[in-house]
Amino acid sequence: MIDTQALKKQHDLRRIVEQDLGAAPLRSSRASLWKCPFHNERKGFSLVVWPDGYRCFGKCQMSGDVFDWLQRYRRLSFGEAVAALEHTLYCQPVAAAHRPTPPVDPPPIDWQAAAWQVVEEAEETLWSGQGEQALAYLLEKRGLETRTVRAARLGYIPGDYRDWRTIAGLKVPCGITIPWFTGETLWVVKVRRANDEPKYAQIADGSSGGLYNGDALPGARAVLFCEGEFDALLAHQEADGMVAAVTLGSAASTLNDRWALDLLTVPLILVAYDADGAGMKGAAKLQMVSNRVHAIEVPEGKDITDYHRQGGDVFTWLSQELRRVRELTMPVAWAGQA
Repeated sequence: MIDTQALKKQHDLRRIVEQDLGAAPLRSSRASLWKCPFHNERKGFSLVVWPDGYRCFGKCQMSGDVFDWLQRYRRLSFGEAVAALEHTLYCQPVAAAHRPTPPVDPPPIDWQAAAWQVVEEAEETLWSGQGEQALAYLLEKRGLETRTVRAARLGYIPGDYRDWRTIAGLKVPCGITIPWFTGETLWVVKVRRANDEPKYAQIADGSSGGLYNGDALPGARAVLFCEGEFDALLAHQEADGMVAAVTLGSAASTLNDRWALDLLTVPLILVAYDADGAGMKGAAKLQMVSNRVHAIEVPEGKDITDYHRQGGDVFTWLSQELRRVRELTMPVAWAGQA
């Protein structure tokens, strides 16, 4: 009698799917992604394949193990699928070529330890007399509440906007510090300078592969991509849990496959980039990832902060946009929901 469970463990389903569909357009250490062949997907990559199974997170929701794949895609009987696995070994590791995005490893531990010291010193300074003007900028100009500023662990490095300071062995630009955390992992520390171009600088050797507020993805029913950190913080503050607001840091940044995988279980993804050429290009690039991505615009102003400063109600705007997109894409399932 054939031990089908043992037979399954001998084969890497990613290798089989790669033979059927070609090299995976998106790949991580955990899974590979393809366009789903079961509903002739044209936009996005909804088919996720692990060594021991697959699932479509798109329209058809097909899922199964290696036997299901061989029966469904190759149209084999169960006995034929077993015979195919017995005679061919598909256990070779998936090649690392064709990776579409740069490595996503966080910075080295020693860098993170030093950067943590910068974050803590800057945070303490922000809430002292030295940080009075910087704090007023965040509260009055950016519309953030004290609870939002504290939760984000924003800070301030005093000094002229052209100056840099050495803290814990790191060269740090003067200005408002914006740390990017995922759990206890510190990916990068950006600094919003008071003047000069570019307005944003960062501590050298941080990682470009992070996603600001990436911790909010698990369990989220809707995600909002903003162009910058302050917009994301304001949207998160005003949305009251309605959306998980994240940012790649700029409209030109590319979504890394690390976060693309985490987004697969999110039913709806909105993009509210700045109303300019760069913002439109950035939104279009995200829309290529999945048909669950929808670009939206603020009713007035160039971005969420601008709209809020003009008296706009961010909560009402997001509620209306969520309802509009849900009714557009799933009129039955989402009827009457905000």
